[in-house]
Amino acid sequence: MSAFFNDYYLNIAVMTCLWAALSGAWNLMAGYGGLVSLGQSAFFGIGAYITAIAFTRYGVSPWLGLIAGIFVTTGLAVAISWSCFRLRGAFFSLATLVFPIAMEIVANNWSDLTRGPSGIAIPFQPGISTFIFSSRWAYLVAAFALMMTVYAITRWMHRGKLGLYLIAVRDDEATAASMGIKTVKVKLIVTMISAALTAVGGFFYAQYILFLDPPSVFSINISVQIALLSIIGGLGTPLGPIVGSLVMTPLDGVLSQFFGGGPRLLIYGAVLLGTVLLAPKGIVGTLKAWRPT
Repeated sequence: MSAFFNDYYLNIAVMTCLWAALSGAWNLMAGYGGLVSLGQSAFFGIGAYITAIAFTRYGVSPWLGLIAGIFVTTGLAVAISWSCFRLRGAFFSLATLVFPIAMEIVANNWSDLTRGPSGIAIPFQPGISTFIFSSRWAYLVAAFALMMTVYAITRWMHRGKLGLYLIAVRDDEATAASMGIKTVKVKLIVTMISAALTAVGGFFYAQYILFLDPPSVFSINISVQIALLSIIGGLGTPLGPIVGSLVMTPLDGVLSQFFGGGPRLLIYGAVLLGTVLLAPKGIVGTLKAWRPT
């Protein structure tokens, strides 16, 4: 039994909670607001890099770096999203895709600040003040708390006016505007909330992994992974991102341990495809549809 509580499986549990939190933050935009962004890895990477740079280069507490990261990401989210809101559907997604690509280029080339491709190694200094722990159990508790915080915010929004406004804008923006809903304001609010929560995820990742380089945090694969978990679990549902991460993240971790790259990707892809075909509304959405009324 103790084999299931070794560092490897604890790491899978930590990453399951972290991915669920990140996917939940994306679900606020895409699931409720219809803003299918592929730029989430930019917010994730900025949150991670600001924390790491502030701590390693200037000796600033990671907690202050977290606050700075939230302010920077929300500001950039407003500046970038505002110009993209006029786009619809795939055009909006493609426009947001440019942001993480640009940030990875900047991080690779601004070596005086980011150390470029060499990356940033964060010194191991355990303590609450540095948010670095000797035990993975402490990280698991923190990751679980982050996941539940995102879930609570999603539940609050799901039942409140903001959620209703977002769904109205998602379904028919012109009609929503004619009913007096300030569509741009509503979309900006949810974008800022999503960006802030994603930056918190970046902060957690930096203090957990203790090493950053541009591909590890700005990769488009991160944005795609974040989106897939919500789609598999159920878009526009509070539990969807959690269920998606609970299914796919441990599966990927276990496959990585027992299979090589080719077979792992084949099995993972088959499970992913089967889930999408059998549950086109996501696992949570499909279960709701099957539930007797």
